[in-house]
Amino acid sequence: MRLFFYRHALVLFLVVMFGRGILGMLTVKGIQLVNPELSVQKDLGWLVMLLYAVCACLAVKWVRIDKEIGLIKPTSSKDWFVWLPVLIIPLTLGFYLGFDTTWGHVPLLLIAALGVAINEEIVFRGILLRAMLPFGKAVAIIIPSLLFGAAHLGNIFVGGDVTFALFQFAWAFIGGMAITAMRLQSKSLLPAIGFHFILDAVEYAATGEYGVHSIHYSLGWLLIFVLLNLAFFVYALFGLKLKRKGVSVVKNTINAN
Repeated sequence: MRLFFYRHALVLFLVVMFGRGILGMLTVKGIQLVNPELSVQKDLGWLVMLLYAVCACLAVKWVRIDKEIGLIKPTSSKDWFVWLPVLIIPLTLGFYLGFDTTWGHVPLLLIAALGVAINEEIVFRGILLRAMLPFGKAVAIIIPSLLFGAAHLGNIFVGGDVTFALFQFAWAFIGGMAITAMRLQSKSLLPAIGFHFILDAVEYAATGEYGVHSIHYSLGWLLIFVLLNLAFFVYALFGLKLKRKGVSVVKNTINAN
């Protein structure tokens, strides 16, 4: 069974996606049987996100692809430093939203942000990216990111604002392609998880919600975040191109010698 999932990464992706969802739903329903007043959005979101992250980690560890998908330390400090310019996105988000959340609730929001970052990076930039790479880098960048963006449209059906969810799809898709391109520059997935955590931590702490927002935000600001992610994508592609040129130069040097 383990060998089957190792060889069929797309099947593993589907099993993790649906399996974690079923487990999360059963966990919530079980808790609500004891205390019906608890809701996912206000009370149990952090637990669900943490459960998803544990499922993703255990799956790749069991199939023994954890190191293969990048759950290793970066080989160079440069793998961290290249992300510094991208921090303009969470900084802009924090500037726009402010921080009005009751501080007693922040630790749970941070746990949720960490769970989301680990889970989504392992699933989309780990398992699914591994499944798509045999079809070429362009496909590997676009398809996982498109599905990543589409996954955010589900927020519409759990009380999220429709306009926000549509813009969220746009920047999750574009930003997802950027993160994937950044991931392809490094053998480690950890910097991507770190950036994802910072981004979601700022959003959650500022809004007091686990990523599903029913409030209507300014179209101007929503558009700004789309443009920021476009700039991120261009930056990531430029870095990936430089990386490929560097590899080509090294190979030519070795061949010449």
